Amino acid sequence: LGLPQDALIPLFAGRIQPLKAPDVLLRAVAVLLERDPSLRSRIVVPVVGGPSGSGLAKPEGLQKLAARLGIADVVRFCPPVGQDLLADWFRAASVLVMPSYSESFGLVAIEAQATGTPVVAAAVGGLPVAVRDEVSGFLIPGHEPEAYARALGRFADAPELVERMGAAAATHAQSFGWDTSASATADVYTAALCDHRRRARAHHG
Repeated sequence: LGLPQDALIPLFAGRIQPLKAPDVLLRAVAVLLERDPSLRSRIVVPVVGGPSGSGLAKPEGLQKLAARLGIADVVRFCPPVGQDLLADWFRAASVLVMPSYSESFGLVAIEAQATGTPVVAAAVGGLPVAVRDEVSGFLIPGHEPEAYARALGRFADAPELVERMGAAAATHAQSFGWDTSASATADVYTAALCDHRRRARAHHG
């Protein structure tokens, strides 16, 4: 991306729909840049995802909002990606931002934290469980852009916070058995496959 070492990369990843509130992130970035214009040279806001229930390649409404807010130059719209590439986005980001109005469990928050990326999320649904406030990220009551701007500002002012919270986020994700459950599932499948092959050989042997 050709960004300085202390770049701030707040990532939105998910369906582009009102429920996920990507507009709150864009408005928060506008507030942040209004307060500190010098940030413009070291901030990039990737919006990874597509409009829900639509074949549109790019979320036109959000693009217009970014232009209207005067932040089109720092926002990057990217189409939806597979799980492997999404993990790369998580790792590249400073922080994942989830201003959702509703989340059942907040799986994306756990996935991001598993890669060592802190999360700034709305305190709704399962997100207060998925994110440890002030430890693996920040939980925001409500959806006021100013509150999200304050949280992002803390990362901008103290880049080491990204590293510290990122390490705590990775540990927190493990408490959900994220690594262990995935590897345990793989072990079960491997064992079943070996058993199946052994039986097949015995049957045909």
